Amino acid sequence: HRTMKNNGKTLTTKGGFLLQTYRDEGFRGCFKKIRAAITMGVPFYLFGRRTNKSVGAYFDLITEDARRFYGDNFHFGFFQNDTSTHEEALAAHTDMVAQMAGLGEKGTGTQHILDIGCGICAPAIRIASHYPVDITGINISKEQVRQGKILVEKAKLENRIHIHEGNALALPFADASFDAILCVEVAGDICVSHGQKARLVQEMLRVLKPGGRIGFSDLIFTKAPTEEEEKVMRAILYHKGRELITDWPSIFRKGGFSVKSCVDMIEKTHPTWEKSIKVYEERREELQKILDKINFNQSSFMLNNERYGTIRFMAFSSEIVPPELLQLPANSPP
Repeated sequence: HRTMKNNGKTLTTKGGFLLQTYRDEGFRGCFKKIRAAITMGVPFYLFGRRTNKSVGAYFDLITEDARRFYGDNFHFGFFQNDTSTHEEALAAHTDMVAQMAGLGEKGTGTQHILDIGCGICAPAIRIASHYPVDITGINISKEQVRQGKILVEKAKLENRIHIHEGNALALPFADASFDAILCVEVAGDICVSHGQKARLVQEMLRVLKPGGRIGFSDLIFTKAPTEEEEKVMRAILYHKGRELITDWPSIFRKGGFSVKSCVDMIEKTHPTWEKSIKVYEERREELQKILDKINFNQSSFMLNNERYGTIRFMAFSSEIVPPELLQLPANSPP
């Protein structure tokens, strides 16, 4: 029975996630998880906040276990009606963002798409199966890149989907490289400060071709959660609710985009939280070993009617503003 302390929590190999990792991946797998846990915890211990590197470590740490319980998609479901299954809702979210990016509309042959924060490529695989596109994914998590490549190969799409390890705040691509960009519920993970949000939008503008569009979705707050809710969010989602206080449409407009359409989808995502709580209740013992006995039921605060005015889940389509419109006089209409 070996234990180590990380940011006030105890990681144990006796009946915990390291024992399962040892069974699956041996000592090397255990070392990778311990290293990820330390990299994830140190910035909070020293600075009280995340870093871009620690976000990558967080996803290195949780991806395998998250897939075991929730599947291959790392975003909320978009439940269009009462009969939607969770799998249908996940697909609907992906499809909506793809449509907002204008995929399949141009009729000019294969489009080259950038998928920012592509997870393990489950959305990219769905999109590539429905549209004539080549997709380049970028992800800061080494482990998600590794697992994403395996998933793409299983889908026999390795000639059309290419995943790279990298930081979306410094995209390793030339200017005007892509016809469209997808950013499915990851901007809040990518950006650890307000300044990085504008930087992310500027990088999108740089690599997008003139007239290109972005399909974007993310969870946002309009005001800070309570201190108790902050503890739960940090334990489960690895960021603070106040970090999600963002007016993304405004940031996109200031960055040189026009917003073509915008929808608040929060009420149609609530069943995702209900499913999470149900999974926890059904597999409480297993999950508590992984989550270090976090009371996951506390995440139900997201469903509280009192929070409806605070939480938004925005999805919108943005298009580069033509240069001639950017040069309009200041008193011109928007």
